[in-house]
Amino acid sequence: MLITDSIKPPRVSVILPVYNSEGYLRQCLDSLLAQTFDDIEIVCVNDGSTDKSLKIIEEYLKKDDRVKLVTQEHQGKASARNKGRYLARGEYICFMNSSDYAKPDMLDKLYKNAKEHEADISMCEVTLLDSKTMGFNDDSFSLELFSDDFNERSFSPNETYEFMFKINVNPINKLFRREFLEKNNAAFLKGLNYEEYLFFTQAYLTAENITLVRNPLIVHRINEKTSKKDDTKKLDLFSVMKLEKEFLLRKKLYKDLKYHFEKAKRNILVEFYKTIKSHRVKFIYRLKFFFEYPFQKIDTK
Repeated sequence: MLITDSIKPPRVSVILPVYNSEGYLRQCLDSLLAQTFDDIEIVCVNDGSTDKSLKIIEEYLKKDDRVKLVTQEHQGKASARNKGRYLARGEYICFMNSSDYAKPDMLDKLYKNAKEHEADISMCEVTLLDSKTMGFNDDSFSLELFSDDFNERSFSPNETYEFMFKINVNPINKLFRREFLEKNNAAFLKGLNYEEYLFFTQAYLTAENITLVRNPLIVHRINEKTSKKDDTKKLDLFSVMKLEKEFLLRKKLYKDLKYHFEKAKRNILVEFYKTIKSHRVKFIYRLKFFFEYPFQKIDTK
């Protein structure tokens, strides 16, 4: 159950799934509690951790009543994010990773920008931290797809149809209006890998107003020593894309987005294919029949 509950809802709820992240968790929580924007709650969802993560969260519960805790058996990040979202009371919601950390003004800039433009989604840039080299890289999540014409205003999804399927789908750099997510039943798909693709497509295309903060406000770790998905689970990508396509058809958007959707997914799958060591025949079979027109020969070098 959720521990402690203030009477007045906070303006921002941070959803923090936690699974065996004792090495980074303190840095993550410290960065959130040190935000210049302090009207927040941090909903920690302990997803069946077997290390010291739970003890660390309990330690922070005693330090600051903005920290909340809910526990569940290990069900994965999608389930943890959904549970946190259902429990969140904030006007806006953001989804953090327990291995990442935030710049001190992250929530301040994202929230003020969202309120100024009455946005359903406010997006920022991200700095990548290579866990092996400990070097920083600002190239990813840079929002460079958006021209200067998108600065200092809100925009609708149809202004970005040409490149929307190239936008990074990770939710960590996006602040979402809670009522908007609830109204559109936006949730992470449990039981499949790569569920962030579907969540992003559903949320982004149902938003009325979106806005940008062109500052890197999140530090996201890459190249961690985590267990890699086996090749059978990697085939989940086809199921997720099928659900994306069904969503576009239901919303009567597929005709307008078909070219951009298929082109982007083809490029993703070609690169994806090169990482697969087994089940390649099954992958090619699904690839050929997923699209409506013939697929060109894949360069496997």
